Amino acid sequence: MSAARPLIEAEQSEDPVGAEALPDAHEIIDKLFVGSADAAVEATTGPNSRGIGFILDVAGSVTPAIFAALASALAEEQSRSEDQEEAEQMPMGRSPMRTEPYILNGIETMSIPLDDHGRTELSEELRGRWFDFIEAGLVRGKVLVHCRLGVNRSVTVVAAFLIQRRGFTPEEALELLVQRRPCADPVTAYRAQLKLLAPGRVREV
Repeated sequence: MSAARPLIEAEQSEDPVGAEALPDAHEIIDKLFVGSADAAVEATTGPNSRGIGFILDVAGSVTPAIFAALASALAEEQSRSEDQEEAEQMPMGRSPMRTEPYILNGIETMSIPLDDHGRTELSEELRGRWFDFIEAGLVRGKVLVHCRLGVNRSVTVVAAFLIQRRGFTPEEALELLVQRRPCADPVTAYRAQLKLLAPGRVREV
């Protein structure tokens, strides 16, 4: 498959759903979105205009709105399991992140923070957890991968997914991400790791 294909696909549908529907999020391939924490807030506490069903949160820190949404959803969940007291005692300022999927206002969510300066190793185990969550979500609905701004960490994760699960080269993956989301710009350390992930596979279409 030629390297020009991502550009052709991007030109066919530039933010097809409309940027206003979900603040600061863009569809990269069918049903897979990259966005900021604001996009996750809209999906979990707002009208969820794009119908997101799955969220992979790779932010190392969360906005107050995201924290409030997470804390509220977790408190409700723990109340149903008769563990309300523990939820209420959660220290203020501590992010209620979970590394296992949970339901947040009807959206299946998984939080696995990634360092914003490129210090996280994109290990096989870590990639497997991200990719399996994304693949399972795409079978059942739309997936949003977000960090704080949707520029570095979430872009890195989706680029790695395109490389190892869709057969893109690192260059093609980043080119498509920039075409669909112009602010996409992984830090140098993550770009270097992405170059090592090329599997030499035929791209899936």
